[in-house]
Amino acid sequence: MLKSLQPSKTVLIWVLLCTTSLLAAHLLAADQGDNESSAFPAGTNWALKGGDFNGQHYSPLDQLNAANVDRLALAWASDLPIPDGVATTPIVIDGVVYLSGAYSIVLALDAKSGDILWQYDPQVRAAITEQPTLAWLSRAHRGVAVWDEKVFVTTADCRLIALDAQKGTHLWTRQTCDNAAGYFITDSPYVGGGKVFVGNGGSESELKNRGYVSAYSTNGDLQWRFYIVPSDKPEENDTPALKMAAKTWSGDALAKYGGGGHNWNEMTYDPASNLLFFGTSGAYPYRHAERSPLGGDNLFLSSIVAVDADNGAYRWHYQTVDKDSWDYNATMNIVLANLMINDEERETLLLAPKNGFHYTLDRHTGELLAVGKFAKTNWATDIDLETGKPVYSPAGEFWNFPEGEKGYIWPNVWGAHGWNPMAFHPGQALSYIPVVDAPTKRDSDRSGEDIVMVTEVDGKPHAPGKLVAMDPTNGRIRWSVDRDLPFNGGLLTTGGDLVFQGTAAGRFEAFAAGTGERLWSVQTGSAINAASASYAIDGVQYVIIPIGAGGGLQFQYPQMHSTESSKGPTRLLAFTLGGAEQLAARPVAAPPLPDQPKLNVPADVVAMGAAAYDEACKFCHGSNAVARFGGSVPDLRYADAVTHAQWDAIVIGGSRRARGMPGMELTADQSAAIRNYVLSLSEAIRREQ
Repeated sequence: MLKSLQPSKTVLIWVLLCTTSLLAAHLLAADQGDNESSAFPAGTNWALKGGDFNGQHYSPLDQLNAANVDRLALAWASDLPIPDGVATTPIVIDGVVYLSGAYSIVLALDAKSGDILWQYDPQVRAAITEQPTLAWLSRAHRGVAVWDEKVFVTTADCRLIALDAQKGTHLWTRQTCDNAAGYFITDSPYVGGGKVFVGNGGSESELKNRGYVSAYSTNGDLQWRFYIVPSDKPEENDTPALKMAAKTWSGDALAKYGGGGHNWNEMTYDPASNLLFFGTSGAYPYRHAERSPLGGDNLFLSSIVAVDADNGAYRWHYQTVDKDSWDYNATMNIVLANLMINDEERETLLLAPKNGFHYTLDRHTGELLAVGKFAKTNWATDIDLETGKPVYSPAGEFWNFPEGEKGYIWPNVWGAHGWNPMAFHPGQALSYIPVVDAPTKRDSDRSGEDIVMVTEVDGKPHAPGKLVAMDPTNGRIRWSVDRDLPFNGGLLTTGGDLVFQGTAAGRFEAFAAGTGERLWSVQTGSAINAASASYAIDGVQYVIIPIGAGGGLQFQYPQMHSTESSKGPTRLLAFTLGGAEQLAARPVAAPPLPDQPKLNVPADVVAMGAAAYDEACKFCHGSNAVARFGGSVPDLRYADAVTHAQWDAIVIGGSRRARGMPGMELTADQSAAIRNYVLSLSEAIRREQ
């Protein structure tokens, strides 16, 4: 029953990477600069999370295409020792696949056979013993980076670690932020221009901190640091950017809470311009009027920021929500694409952030070129192309809801697009977005449910999940595929005019990139939240996909991430034309209930326990006490008599602290009420059995 650092601290579980002796010939030296984008043969490897420096999640390989994709079959399957799933795109270099999972554990696999070659454990679980609030965050790791014959990995306890790329052995460690100040890291590092770039999270910790991006040399020397929001101390605002940003804040939020704005997810480096692009989060207090009572844009919250990769100097920014009261982060993956807009070729930056709008910006100036909705929104009706600012709608102003009444806010506060990456197809000139089209239900006090499943809107059927293809030149949806559940996989596009996506229901599917026609589908038996990658070995194109529900929200909302038929294990699957392996079924079933105490309390105690559970426990143990099936967090409904006998020692006393379960600030009555609420759910299962 872990109440982690607030639910909005995104999480997830992810890919790390390393390499074999062949890698050194292809790894980029730290000073290669503009030659970076051509260092890898096109399509042979999947060298970065986004495939290459454009971040398009696009492979130019075209051996697979619409005419033959129906012959795609399993080449190999590898069981991964990662019970909480994988939540990122695999990296593939010179015949080796690199993945990371919970606790920043790195796996290297043979890309031709799926055999696990080696793994590295940075001992994050030891840190959890001292800082048990990291238990949830540490399960949400999102990958590694490779550069200068080194592998770089981050940890939830704020370390940046370098490994020898060929051996997976430790080279050096740097402490890049401080957990005691509310910081953490769940995302991978990023590389480019001879540097390693690292962000952090913590904007909702309610501790005084402010987000920043750091750049290190490949030897671990700190090169520069860019603070995303200004300091409350004027003397610390020593750059033109911070001086500009300081003028956009009022009130005491900076002094009390630091200002937030963290880059907790995704960056893109452009070798041609030597610019680093990154998105930023919101801040606490969430409501703009509380955070900045005299107004102001609160720079650089909910923004895309471009800085010089050599020295971190500010170049431009674009703010997606200037009066953010919904935590609509702009930290989703960033795509670089050349597009024809108004008969002029433009070098653009594409972004589909939480707020439900797809943005097309000029890559060199931040000018808004096109925008359009990819999900239902009622916080804003549109984005003004002239000013770039939202046209706000009263329908989303939950603070003005009548007292005691709840209403829907579209999109939900977790976002219409999360960490699952969107993709771009340069031949089709379309963006492809894994959409979470579901609202938050909230009252004027901000209480309620962060996300709810809605299947009917205005009397018409509504799909809570979608795969949406958008034209980034005009902001219009080209085609869309409905999904029964909101949380599905990230996207891959290929030179064979295909789009690949996995689903919460366990299906891995291929679509025609131009029309959205489903061309191929296979049931994997495990939910899919990660994105696939493509590479070539010996002239054969492979498509690989990690399966098994992943990401931080799967713990709180497991029933929105998987179905009864997709509760299978964490595996890595590889497909090729004419693959000869069989995808063996892995049937799963809930375990029998153990011996448990009898429930013998009135209904009001159970109701009190349900409320206390929602406040303290559901972020890890799941809504309605339904935990992620087969994961590392126990399903409390199946707790045995011994656990119930030790309940207060565990929940209040912290006797399982070393396993990531801290002692909670609960009274004995609250603890007992939660236990009885859980028992009521156990009895419901028993009646059904």
